[in-house]
Amino acid sequence: MRYGVYLYPPRGSAEPDDLVRLAEGAERLGFHSVWLGDHVAWPGRFDARDHHRDVGGKPPPPAAVESNVLEPITTLAFLAGRVDRVRLGVGVLVAPYRHPVLSAKMLAMLDVLSGGRLIVGIGAGWLREEFQLLGSTSYEHRGTVTDEYIEVFRQLWVQDEPSFEGVYARVSDLRLNPKPVQKPHPPIWVGGNGEAGLVRAARFGDAWMPLHQRPGEMSVKVARLIELLEARGRDPGTVEVAVGCRFHLDWNAGGDTVGSSMVGTAAELLERIGQYQQAGVRQLNLISEGYSSVDELLDAWDRFMREVVASV
Repeated sequence: MRYGVYLYPPRGSAEPDDLVRLAEGAERLGFHSVWLGDHVAWPGRFDARDHHRDVGGKPPPPAAVESNVLEPITTLAFLAGRVDRVRLGVGVLVAPYRHPVLSAKMLAMLDVLSGGRLIVGIGAGWLREEFQLLGSTSYEHRGTVTDEYIEVFRQLWVQDEPSFEGVYARVSDLRLNPKPVQKPHPPIWVGGNGEAGLVRAARFGDAWMPLHQRPGEMSVKVARLIELLEARGRDPGTVEVAVGCRFHLDWNAGGDTVGSSMVGTAAELLERIGQYQQAGVRQLNLISEGYSSVDELLDAWDRFMREVVASV
């Protein structure tokens, strides 16, 4: 089992020093990767039921909506020069939000600047109102748009003379350089909790990476992923499975939240890791909640690695 952490500084801080301390701390403590999600702006009003359907979690709390939202590509580019070993993950980039050629260019440059440490998480998005405020008309077709954009990314990253013609994306007669450092391209980790995400992961993914899934849910869905991969002639052993989980060490949250979270005492978290391992999960990405300072969060990460991971 590997472990990553999302870089959400306490109290919604966007201070560069806080981000650097967290990234450097994650690297020092031995985490595999650091992650940032993707929201451009929160709409003033939105239908939280979309979040229930597509993400399978509770609506974002008011504090999350009102706090700073870190743009993932620029933030990770900044951190690429401050950490040397930890991998840098976009988890996940909402593909339809940006023109595919622009996204491919920025991601390729991030892989170059980081010396080949980028992980490209990709999802179709869920927040209808955010699509609207960005002027996008693709919400209803976002799954097909995302599939086509992934095709464009792979063409631009690999081919000297890329060419793709779909319904929503077309590229030809262009050259995109520099190419990513990783060959044939940075790993693509596909997000999404439902059938569409599983199908997309089986088609394009180097990994499948949902959010807030209980071990029992993961077991069923990993079995489905294996079916889809085998139907495509792909070796299931070549596709990773990760899951993003809420994390708080010693937080007695209680209730249904615990079932899909890394929340509790060290002993409880150790038991939960075993359950995820049995379900076929190979990486846990921790979404830390309930910490009031960077020092407190770093201490929790340190204790997690010493008291939990060391005992796995």
